[in-house]
Amino acid sequence: MTDQTETRLTFAALSDAAADDAGLDRESARAALTAALGLLDRHAGRETLVALYDAVAGAEAAARSEAAARPRRGLFGGLIAGAGGLSGKAVAEAMGLLEALEPHGIGKAEMKRLLPAARDRVRDATGRDLLGDAVRSVPGVGPLLGGG
Repeated sequence: MTDQTETRLTFAALSDAAADDAGLDRESARAALTAALGLLDRHAGRETLVALYDAVAGAEAAARSEAAARPRRGLFGGLIAGAGGLSGKAVAEAMGLLEALEPHGIGKAEMKRLLPAARDRVRDATGRDLLGDAVRSVPGVGPLLGGG
């Protein structure tokens, strides 16, 4: 008798594999992906998030964890948030996210390696670009997070 149970991708496995693919340490990569999921949870289209959360066990819990809380904005981020409507808030939050990740050794260049690596892993596991769909549903954020 063969086991026909489908193995579901987990957030821990996704973040570890994406870290390895991107050449980043696993702890920093997990912090960055958790923060990015938190931003997506607050700003991305609901349909895209439901599909992503259904496909990646633990992604929803990571997105809503304390580690994924909205970063504080500086003066410049506050100006962008106020000037750009809903997309301005997401862009300002993405900028704050990058600033908050700097102590972990994660900047824009690292996100431009990490997020595509995570997208590839999700696509390989599901046959769909679920993470890319979520990023693309937030105007202006893709270039800051290395996706879209």
